[in-house]
Amino acid sequence: MINAIGQNSTPVINAQARKEEESKVLAQKSKDIQDVTEQNKIAQIKESLANKEYKIDLQKTSEKMALDLLNI
Repeated sequence: MINAIGQNSTPVINAQARKEEESKVLAQKSKDIQDVTEQNKIAQIKESLANKEYKIDLQKTSEKMALDLLNI
């Protein structure tokens, strides 16, 4: 941006920097929440395995395997 003589573009730059920083913070919080969710799911699966209660959905598993083999 071109400014008139004696004007400063610092407020615009600072606002952009704040927005970028806020975006980074929000992205990190989202990642942290996802990590915790994944850890909870893993803990639930481990507990189910330990209690011999874990059930495998053969339909979903076979479909996923077929799709992976077909690269779909």
